Amino acid sequence: MPVVKSEAFVLKNFRYGETSKIVNLFTKDYGKISCVVKGARNFKSRMCGTLETMNYIDAVIYYRDGRDLQIITAVEYKKSFPGIISNFDKLELSYRIIEMINKSLIQSEINRPIFELLKNSFEELEVSEYNLLYNFLRFQIKLTELMGLSPDITYRNIGNNETFFDYNELNLNNEQKDVVNIFMNNNITETAKFNFDNYCIKSLIEGYERYLLNHTQGSNFYISKKVFKEINECN
Repeated sequence: MPVVKSEAFVLKNFRYGETSKIVNLFTKDYGKISCVVKGARNFKSRMCGTLETMNYIDAVIYYRDGRDLQIITAVEYKKSFPGIISNFDKLELSYRIIEMINKSLIQSEINRPIFELLKNSFEELEVSEYNLLYNFLRFQIKLTELMGLSPDITYRNIGNNETFFDYNELNLNNEQKDVVNIFMNNNITETAKFNFDNYCIKSLIEGYERYLLNHTQGSNFYISKKVFKEINECN
């Protein structure tokens, strides 16, 4: 049973037995994998707290092809994102990004471009001060592109200038199509120079969200979005 080491993001974790955890990782070298971490819930464990959702880590794994659960033997932080953790809006978008990645990836399929997209998206959010939704929309557009799911963007006269979802196509008005093209052809620094209409950005985010859900299995909504919406309503 080979021992391997890989950079990884923690996508999700939950209890297993009395003291252990099951952890979903998106690894750079082995794709999305599920792992058991024995004793991880013991407060004396070195891994206690390191395997929380969204953490960027180096993981040492007993890895065997075709096994449902791999075994993590050691972890350490690769990089932290204090600018995200301390900002509620950034934290919300980061959890939504993590969930989109988790629901979009196929188990054990290596995809380094998407791994780099996730890492870059967090690094950009970490230092961004304004227009955080630009970061999120750019992530969605790039994710669909890297998954080979770039939607068929078509012009259609719909009178009220609203985005709507029709079967497998994302239908946009002219303004929204122009915005998507700008995001596809410019980096986040360049797009930050534009002053896009806020309603346009939000409607594009909603449209891409529906589109991504339509192409993933097992859910018709994102839990993280619902949770943060409820938190906002309570405040």
